[in-house]
Amino acid sequence: MLETYELLDRLELLYPTNSKLSYLRRAYVDKDLSSIFRLLPKTVSVGDTEDLRKAVCEQNLHSIFRLCEDEDLRKFILEDNTWKLWNLLEKYVDTQFVAALKSFFVNNTTYDKDCFSRGQLQSKIWLINELKKLNLELGTVFLCAGWYGILATMLFESKLTVDKIRSFDIDSSTVDIAETFNKPWFVEQWRFKALNQDINNINYEEHVWQYWSNANNRMSYPITDIPDTIINTSCEHINNFNSWYSKLPKNKLIILQANNFTELEEHVNTYKNIEDFDKATPMNKVMLCDSLLLEKYTRFMKIGYR
Repeated sequence: MLETYELLDRLELLYPTNSKLSYLRRAYVDKDLSSIFRLLPKTVSVGDTEDLRKAVCEQNLHSIFRLCEDEDLRKFILEDNTWKLWNLLEKYVDTQFVAALKSFFVNNTTYDKDCFSRGQLQSKIWLINELKKLNLELGTVFLCAGWYGILATMLFESKLTVDKIRSFDIDSSTVDIAETFNKPWFVEQWRFKALNQDINNINYEEHVWQYWSNANNRMSYPITDIPDTIINTSCEHINNFNSWYSKLPKNKLIILQANNFTELEEHVNTYKNIEDFDKATPMNKVMLCDSLLLEKYTRFMKIGYR
């Protein structure tokens, strides 16, 4: 589970133009007086000039909050009341991430908080920003080794054109979490669906899939999807990568990411540099092949058509 300061840091990273998130992080982490004042209602009823004096001259946080009626902010800052944090975030930022993370908090859902690490988010922000520059329509997306579907949420909430996303992962425990992160699009006629499938067993020309319906206690009817875009941001995790890559058809938009982080045992397919990654992923039309230097490793990304 993310610590409060981590959550505030990651949301500020995702939404850098939202000043309220920045003020909220500084108010909570640093107890920064100016940030607290900026979060208070513009109209503050002053009932006691002594409270105003203490707030300004003594930086007395209790006096500051006696000047207004924002109970959510007061209880979050002064009492570290995480329940009130969700009320504040729902007011300050419009994103499904808040609803999903609140659900995990309320239901005590176990998930790997590395999905919201700075490196993970920075890599996905980079991907989305580059796709915006290229002005590409994604159509139906196959998200390979999609884990918790964080990238899907970001794609849906971006201004990119996305019809639907199918997120495939070999780990069955990721399905419910991914569908919580993407609940608005999951309930919207399955624009998003997480599937417990090995990406080596997918037909990338035309894939037919089914899932177990708990409501009906049976397998669903077969559903067929034809991808326009194939994304794999976890190439470092893929055993027999060359075999998987050879299954990808021509005339599909391919978006790949890998890294040079060799310290994790599960990173079985790392690359020394962007040149090695480029050689391992031949394409007929390359639209981008570049590197992003992060704190612990370098992320490589390639976009194009095989």
